[in-house]
Amino acid sequence: MSEMYDPKEVLAIENADGVRITLITVGPEAAKAMLSTYHVDYRKYRRSYGEGLARDMAAGNWIFDGSPIRTDRNENLIDGSHRLNGVVISGTTQQFLHVSRLPVGAYDTIDTGLARNYADSLRRRGYKNANMRTALVKLIERWENGKSLGDTKRLTMSEIEAIHDKHVDSISRALSLSVGSVSRSNLPGALLAFSWWLLSEHDSLKAKMFMTQFVEGENIRKGMPAYALRSRLYDMQETGAPRNEYMYIVLRAYRAHCEGEEQYRIQLPTGLITREMLDEMMPR
Repeated sequence: MSEMYDPKEVLAIENADGVRITLITVGPEAAKAMLSTYHVDYRKYRRSYGEGLARDMAAGNWIFDGSPIRTDRNENLIDGSHRLNGVVISGTTQQFLHVSRLPVGAYDTIDTGLARNYADSLRRRGYKNANMRTALVKLIERWENGKSLGDTKRLTMSEIEAIHDKHVDSISRALSLSVGSVSRSNLPGALLAFSWWLLSEHDSLKAKMFMTQFVEGENIRKGMPAYALRSRLYDMQETGAPRNEYMYIVLRAYRAHCEGEEQYRIQLPTGLITREMLDEMMPR
C-alpha cells in the first residue's frame, strides 16, 4: 500500500516474520482506498461512532494515541474502519501507525479486550462516583443542545470532556447533594443529580428548598408539590418510566413550588413527552 502515503514520511520497523510498522499520513482518498479492502463480514460499521470521530477530527480534537491501522498479508484492512471513515467524512488528513503484513488470523484477536470509557478516565483523574458523573454529563449535554433526555446519540470522549470541564463545579455540587439519597427519592440516580443541577441553574435558593423537601420528605404535607412528587414517584417505582417522563413530573412539581401553588396530584399528558414539553414546564 505504498500509494497510501509519502515514503519520505515513513519510519519503518520490520520484525523477523515480516510484520511492518510505519507512520503514515492518510487523507480522504487514501482512506477510501484502504476501506475498499475491508471485508463485508468483519465488524459492522457503527455510523454514530464514525460520525463522532469525524466531528473530533474536524474540530481539531482528534488525538494521535498510537492506535494502529492494521492490514493483513493480503493487504486487506482488518482494523481501523471507523477512524478511516472519520477521515473521509471530515475531509481531514490524519497520521496513524500502520501495522501491515499481519497474519490473516490476526483479525480474530483484535478488539477482544475490555474497552476503556469516560468513567475510567474520570477515575484516573481522581473523581469519585465516576459512572454517575458520566451519566450526569451526558444528560447535561442533551439538555444544553435541545435533545430528548432519552437521546442515544453517541458522544466522543472529547465532547463529554468539554461538557464536564465547562460545568465541573456545578456537576460536583449536584453529585455531592445526590449521592447517598437516591434510595430515598425513587428517582434514578443520574436523574436525581440532573434535577439538582438543572433546578439550581434556574434558582439555587428555590431549588435547594424544593429538592430538600422532596429528598428528605420531612415537614411536608398533602398539597405541597414536593409531597405530590414523592407520592407519584412512589407509585411508579415498580414499573419505571422513560427519562423525559420522570423529568416532566419533577419539573411540573418544581414549577408549582416556584409559583406557590398547591398540588395534590401530578397528571401525565397522554402520548409521548417531548423535549418541547419539558421546556414548557420550566418556570420562567
